[in-house]
Amino acid sequence: MIVYFNGNYLPLDDVKISPYDRGFQFADGVYETLRTYNGKLFRFDSHLKRLKYSLNELNINFEQFNEIEKISYELAEINNLHKKEFSTYIQITRGVQFPRKHNFENHLSPSVFVSVSELIDNRQQVEKGVKVILEKDIRWLRCDIKSISILPSVLAKTKAVSFNAYETVFYRDNFITEGSHTNFFAVRNDIIYTAPVSNFILEGVTREVVIELCFLNNLKVVEDYIKVDELKTFNEFFITGTTTEVTPVIQLNDRIVGDGIPGKVTKLIQNIFYEYVKSV
Repeated sequence: MIVYFNGNYLPLDDVKISPYDRGFQFADGVYETLRTYNGKLFRFDSHLKRLKYSLNELNINFEQFNEIEKISYELAEINNLHKKEFSTYIQITRGVQFPRKHNFENHLSPSVFVSVSELIDNRQQVEKGVKVILEKDIRWLRCDIKSISILPSVLAKTKAVSFNAYETVFYRDNFITEGSHTNFFAVRNDIIYTAPVSNFILEGVTREVVIELCFLNNLKVVEDYIKVDELKTFNEFFITGTTTEVTPVIQLNDRIVGDGIPGKVTKLIQNIFYEYVKSV
């Protein structure tokens, strides 16, 4: 595999990261994951906007935004993925600082890493639905930043897998926030609910698209917190994400949702979403 690192296209094994890189020592960095539809990076501008926001919130100095799209396509070409649908991973850390100290210096040069990979087939989950589990949200209070410091989410996702589930959905007090790597939606009386944009959730790009498409198709979306003690009053759930797309939730902890099959509103939103991505 050929990857991009600090201005060079290199075999993955040739990439050398300093042990004094602040990303390695402090998880001091941000990331983005994009995917293609029809060979084109989907909602690139939205991902770029979020990347800029995350970097700005952490005061990481990076200005080569115009290069990212070109790098992604060049990597796809080099790795013979240009005729397939692929995902792009971008990670930017604050850079190398020696000696090690907690406070950062402003003159550091960011470390930039980009890789591409073929998309994994997720049709089974999307068509049949998945199980999720609930977990208390003990992450930091800046979930709006797409930081590489995601160990709580890593542990939560791993716990989900150990319970034969696809995802862990977090809650704070009595309010659902989001999944470990997805946004969470619920349906009641044909009205779609999801947590509002705040520091408690990442403003997902697919979340944004789904809300836009619902509006255009006269489906009502309410951006308000879903209460844990009211989950039984909802008859459908689904999760969204860049590679998760629109995935139905058919089991929540030990509870089977509805008839254990994707609900009608979820399936409608899926169809609208896939018709949309065909045209981009």
